[in-house]
Amino acid sequence: MNAASKSAIFFGLLLASCAMTLQAQTMSAVVEGALAITEQQAIALFYQRNLGLIAANLNIDKARAQEIIAGAIPNPVFSFTAQELNLKMFRPENRDVAVPALVPQIQQLIETAGKRRLRIESSELATEAVNFDVQDVARVLTNAVRRSFYNLILAQKTIKVASDNLEHYREILRVNEIRLKVGDVAAVDFIRIEVESLKAQGDQDQARTALDQARAELLLLLGWPENSLEISAVESWPEAAPEIALAGQDQLIGRALERRPDMQAARTRIAQAAKTLTLARRKIIPDVTISAFYDHDAGNYFAHSGGVGISVPIPVFYQQKGEISQARAGLTSAELALRRAEQEIRAEVMKATASWQSADAIARRFETSVVDRIETLRKAQEIAYQKGAVGVLDLIDAERSYKAIMLDYYIALANRSKAWADLLMAYGGEIRNSSRHSEDRDG
Repeated sequence: MNAASKSAIFFGLLLASCAMTLQAQTMSAVVEGALAITEQQAIALFYQRNLGLIAANLNIDKARAQEIIAGAIPNPVFSFTAQELNLKMFRPENRDVAVPALVPQIQQLIETAGKRRLRIESSELATEAVNFDVQDVARVLTNAVRRSFYNLILAQKTIKVASDNLEHYREILRVNEIRLKVGDVAAVDFIRIEVESLKAQGDQDQARTALDQARAELLLLLGWPENSLEISAVESWPEAAPEIALAGQDQLIGRALERRPDMQAARTRIAQAAKTLTLARRKIIPDVTISAFYDHDAGNYFAHSGGVGISVPIPVFYQQKGEISQARAGLTSAELALRRAEQEIRAEVMKATASWQSADAIARRFETSVVDRIETLRKAQEIAYQKGAVGVLDLIDAERSYKAIMLDYYIALANRSKAWADLLMAYGGEIRNSSRHSEDRDG
């Protein structure tokens, strides 16, 4: 068998293997395509089913219940009194004596100085702050969904590289098995390829385990939807929005301070604390209780009479100083929380911007300089090995380098995507209101 015949056999087997691999990948894509979800679909599913976000929405319902409590008007108090009771009234000789006096009475507390209005405004601000809190929970958890989604894409890319590497070694092994029979390759070289093939099998098993773990992590955030074991991610890395990616650091910080829900919640709580302080000061002004009664007393000259009354507490010994001090401390605490939130946001945006710029530069370096070259080097080494210009060790080294570089490339893409997600979270991008709040507001 001459060199041309051996090369023809090698290329024929290699092309057949590539065709089989391509067909298998196509079949796999068709099977997975029905259950594949995009990033936006994953986020939408998260908003519908995530238990943490659902629990956070319940806080809005609690805050609205507090609004109802704050706006409630005190109920009137009804009392009934029987006066002039005596045991002698039940004796026979006293049957014609007047019966005890009956006095029904009703009282109503009237709040003064706009206290009820201040309570209502304070509770409305509390509800607004809780709504911002829910948006902030959604902001953080959405970032977790994004990062988990990118981990799943990375796991899918990794198993593709591992499967491609394994198929490549199997094809090389089949071809060299033929060459071994005709004495065209040394037995030790065949064993080396066989060992590398076993290593590639182990890499594929590890990649499959990592894929199952990444899928389970995402599904946990999505609330374990149906057909969960077959779900896959559409392999599309996010594109950076120019208005964010090209903006300066100071500009991003300014926007984040304006739009972040945790910052808005802190501002709202300052306004609420100010209302609470005003309410505490207004409590010095006494509330008034008015009353009206009807008196039925047959023993009086006028058997039927009535009257009205008014009662006011006199703030002599206690003048709400404790409540005022407590409310003032709450206002100071809210102002400190705002300053602390501002500092944290500045630091988060700065870190996220630096991480994004670094990850983007690394990924771009792979895209422009490394990936095409490593593919060219791999093919060149295979052709050189077929012609006998290089040994099996050089071929194995080229395969190892190709696998390592491709994995590093996909890791770089995943890191850039995660850095972009972190930048969106720090910036406050794609803030959504809770579904319940939006529906109520639209209605």
